[in-house]
Amino acid sequence: MSVASDVAKTPGLRSLNRNYHAYLNSSDPRMTAVAAYALAYAEFEAANGVEAIPTDPELSDEALREALASFTKDGVVTDATLEEAKSILGVGPEVGKIDQIRESLATDESELEAAE
Repeated sequence: MSVASDVAKTPGLRSLNRNYHAYLNSSDPRMTAVAAYALAYAEFEAANGVEAIPTDPELSDEALREALASFTKDGVVTDATLEEAKSILGVGPEVGKIDQIRESLATDESELEAAE
């Protein structure tokens, strides 16, 4: 099975292409776990640098696979689907939604410090 056909079986992955603000403010129950993962990963990178490799099980591929399960009809997330999601989100060396969230966290903190 090709990656394209595998991802096509998971149309909910298109939801991952939302604006990064949707991750921070979504009321979609399918997005809750993915949003929590993305925010936690962004906070990890903000604290440790983008080159750091997380060892926390909550930031593992398996944790992301579990978060993505709500996007599938049968709760199964294939390796190809996981890789596509990691690419969209920006897990590891990829650039994506997590990077945008991390940058917004830095901006929010700068604005808070300036207000004090």
